[in-house]
Amino acid sequence: MSNKKLTYGDIWKKLRAIDTKSIQYKKSGLDYIAWSDCWATLMSVYPEATYEFPAPVFYRSGENEGTCEVHCKVTIGDLIREMSLPVMTSMMPMKSIPNPSSRDINDAKQRCLVKTIAMFGLGLHLWEKKSVSPTKVEMHEEGIGF
Repeated sequence: MSNKKLTYGDIWKKLRAIDTKSIQYKKSGLDYIAWSDCWATLMSVYPEATYEFPAPVFYRSGENEGTCEVHCKVTIGDLIREMSLPVMTSMMPMKSIPNPSSRDINDAKQRCLVKTIAMFGLGLHLWEKKSVSPTKVEMHEEGIGF
């Protein structure tokens, strides 16, 4: 067993190499990965991974109206990534939901979890511009650049 300390680069290289086509689905013309499939895939590689959701942040724009933003923190070993996401509609154009329900907030948390895991490399290609070819991504990962 190696005593080498885990690095962001190690995690990136492993997770970025995973083909997510079998766990992707389409909704409104966009590709998604369900939070449960994303978590199961991450745990198959890094079973020590954990996540947490700090308290949502509410923004009030009037006496009875406001929006909300959720946050997620994923930890793998000693390494942490954190992201945020507004509570928004799932249909295009995506817009903040005024006075979101607990269901709206929970859905946003799960989307934020997938987004945060993507920052480690798993499924990040779903957010990348389509003009970036896989060849260019591979070259970038090897440190050659575009």
